[in-house]
Amino acid sequence: MALLDKYNSLIKNLCEIDGVVSIGKSGGENIPEHSESDIDIFVFCSQVPDAQTRQTTIGKVDASWLKISETAGRFWGVCDFATINDTDICLMYFNISDMNDEIESVLNGSRLDRESEYFYPTGRCDTFLLMYILYDKTGYITNMKEKLSVYPLSLAEKLYNHHIRKINDGEDFGRAIARNDVLFYHSVLELATDHFLQALFALNKYYFPGRKRTLQFIGSFRHKPSNCSERLLEVIELGAKPDTLAQSYDIWIGLCKELSDMKNFI
Repeated sequence: MALLDKYNSLIKNLCEIDGVVSIGKSGGENIPEHSESDIDIFVFCSQVPDAQTRQTTIGKVDASWLKISETAGRFWGVCDFATINDTDICLMYFNISDMNDEIESVLNGSRLDRESEYFYPTGRCDTFLLMYILYDKTGYITNMKEKLSVYPLSLAEKLYNHHIRKINDGEDFGRAIARNDVLFYHSVLELATDHFLQALFALNKYYFPGRKRTLQFIGSFRHKPSNCSERLLEVIELGAKPDTLAQSYDIWIGLCKELSDMKNFI
């Protein structure tokens, strides 16, 4: 049986589980061809089904490999993994009451920093907005999309103010330049860049999704330092050699000043 047929059967079977109210897919409607990427499926439930129910349901589509989780992770709910026709599928189950609390904690500005060094709370909001709906019995995903369609002004202000203060650690930058220490410079720059981007995305009222396709997003923003992408790349390029660290930092200072002067655009 072709991947698409098994995939459609899997979704149909999931819809029939008691407690499943909505199912969405990240990355758009199309499924990958020739095992070029995996498939991430979000399953929202009034109560996450038990492991045996999930295993029986997924097993109906003849997965070549299957891993069923017993407990929930901090960010990705209860995760099951299956390989179907050489394509990896991740099924993430969430209780909607927990997800509602999570989204509210992001929107009210309680979680302004990335967590566990990789997870951006605002990324969850972006995922919902871009999620392709496969099943929406109660309208849960549809309603969440509507709720998130207007970026809260208070969130933009909190994120911008929080991160703009951290975009230029002059003391550490100075140490790195004085020592011609490229690796230390890049460590400082990486942290500063992360704060810079989160402030920039907040300024433009766009939920920061993470570090993928960043330049594409910046290109679409209305409010940003002049030649923002080009100058960011130049900062990185010049920061790769000991004798150009000072030039890199000069450009960085200019970017930081321009972004700091844009607060009134929020």
